[in-house]
Amino acid sequence: MSIQHLVFADTLGAQALAAGRTVARIVAAPFAAMARIARINRTVRQLEGLDDRTLADIGLRRTHIVSTSIQVVDWPHVDPRRLAR
Repeated sequence: MSIQHLVFADTLGAQALAAGRTVARIVAAPFAAMARIARINRTVRQLEGLDDRTLADIGLRRTHIVSTSIQVVDWPHVDPRRLAR
């Protein structure tokens, strides 16, 4: 086998690997979106279960529950008390 054959085979292998990763991302994307929505819904349900006084204690209003839940799920490092202000 010549060096050209080895380089060509290596290039084909790299292209196949890249194509495989792309297919994996395409297949995984809907599942990741569903998991994100489930986390948002779970957070909303938990916050909606709190009474108004408890929500006020943590710095939230009922009108902020959905937007805060989305932001917390998308950016878990964000302090939810700062989002409602």
